[in-house]
Amino acid sequence: MATYAELLDAYLRDQDPQSLQALREAILEAPNFRSDLEITEMIAPMMSVGDYAGAVAAVHGLMPGAIFSPSAHAALADAQRGLGNPEQAQRESILAQAALDSIISTGDGTESSPWSVLRSSDAYDVVLASGKTPRSQVAVGNLDRIVCTDSTVWFFDISAELART
Repeated sequence: MATYAELLDAYLRDQDPQSLQALREAILEAPNFRSDLEITEMIAPMMSVGDYAGAVAAVHGLMPGAIFSPSAHAALADAQRGLGNPEQAQRESILAQAALDSIISTGDGTESSPWSVLRSSDAYDVVLASGKTPRSQVAVGNLDRIVCTDSTVWFFDISAELART
């Protein structure tokens, strides 16, 4: 069986639906995968006092279940910048963007073609990365419907998340 790193590298190299599916299936099977993962809330206290090493350790402690969470990689990028590690920060920024792009590649955000996410926070990462502000979230079967303050409505397929709960 391929390692998480090998699956991630395969996806980054090819960025096709098959390699994304293989990576996502492995993440879902990780013993510490959590669909309710909230990285930003967890590390905010550490980041606010400059405990960047603590933030890196905390996020690394959530791996492999947090692999390819846009929030996880963005948090690692911020913490690595705080530690003065620009190369690691750049790699984590690239992974955060690749994770966002992988979600966007799964649909168009409409009810008939929703974006597929592994975690609730993944949906919010997409919304926030678009520059929008979420106003409400409602579960509609296997979909999460997020309405933004500007009335934009996007749908996210949470069936993978629901299968794990």
